[in-house]
Amino acid sequence: MKKLLLCFSLFTVLFSHAQRNSISTTGKWGQQIFLSDVNGQAFVNKYEGISGSVYDQTEYQLAKIILKDGRVYNDVKTRINLLEQEVNFIASNGQEGFLGKGMASEIAYIDDKEGIQNVKVFQCGFPPIDNQNRISFYQILLNGKTSLLKSVYKSIQERNNDMSGERFKEFATYENMYLLKAGTMSRIKKDKSSLLVLFQDKKEAITKYIDDQKLKLKNEAHLIDLVKYYNTL
Repeated sequence: MKKLLLCFSLFTVLFSHAQRNSISTTGKWGQQIFLSDVNGQAFVNKYEGISGSVYDQTEYQLAKIILKDGRVYNDVKTRINLLEQEVNFIASNGQEGFLGKGMASEIAYIDDKEGIQNVKVFQCGFPPIDNQNRISFYQILLNGKTSLLKSVYKSIQERNNDMSGERFKEFATYENMYLLKAGTMSRIKKDKSSLLVLFQDKKEAITKYIDDQKLKLKNEAHLIDLVKYYNTL
C-alpha cells in the first residue's frame, strides 16, 4: 500500500510539473521533453529593427541535438543563434524555444538530397581562443588526430545610411579557421608560410603536397584536403 501511495504521489508531482510548461516536444523521440528539463525558455525576438539574420541559417532545419549531459534528440527543427551561441528550436506544438548557453554540446544537421546524405556538425567545448570560449560553436570540417574547425559568429554594428544620414543596426558576420592539434587551438592564416609553421613537424612533406596538388589555401575544400593528408603522415 505504501508503494502505491508513493507511486501515486510521484505521478502527481510529475504531472503538475509538466502542466506548468507550455512548450513540449514529442514525436519521434518517443517521450515528452519539457523546456524546464533542459533549462530551455520560450523564444522572444530581441532583434527587431536590426538588418540581416542572427542565425547560422534563415530557415529551421532538422537536426540531432546532443545535450551536455549526454541526452540525444533526433529530428528537431533547429538553428543556432551565432550572436548568443544559443540553440533555437521548434517544439511539436509549433512554438519556438531556445536552449541556454552551453546546454547543447552538438548540433548535427542532416540533409538528404537526391539520395545523398550530407551531415553538417557543430560542436562546442573547445579550448578558449580569440573571442571564442567553451560555449562557442564551431563547424567540424574535419575530425581526426588534427581537426579543422570553422568559427562563424555575429555581432551587431551601427552604420550610417549614405542616402539619409540616419544610423541603423545590422548583423556583421565573422569567419575564422582553426586547427585543434594535441589539445591546442591555433588560428589559421590561409597562406603557405603560416601553415608550414603549424605543420613544422612534417614541413617537407606538406610543402611537397601543396606544390604537387597545386592547393589554393584560401579554398576551404583544399584546406580540408591538406589537413586530411597531414593526419596520414
